[in-house]
Amino acid sequence: ADSVGERIKTLRLERGYTLRALAQRSGISQGTLSMIENDTRDGENLTARTIRRLAKALGTTTDYLVGMYKDETEQEEFLAAAVA
Repeated sequence: ADSVGERIKTLRLERGYTLRALAQRSGISQGTLSMIENDTRDGENLTARTIRRLAKALGTTTDYLVGMYKDETEQEEFLAAAVA
């Protein structure tokens, strides 16, 4: 997934959440989530608060959502190396 919206949608589907369920978990409206996922609302311009809420609701990190890592495995390997 290349964009913030694509990463959010991929994680949402992997976790089996509907847009409505993610909206309830994150406190972000279903309409806003839909716009983010479909890149009609630029994910690069989301507030830090919105990114944090989505990361928490999806059980991931803000770093992954904003594209610092290409996938969650790469992030886990980086974090494990940083701790070692």
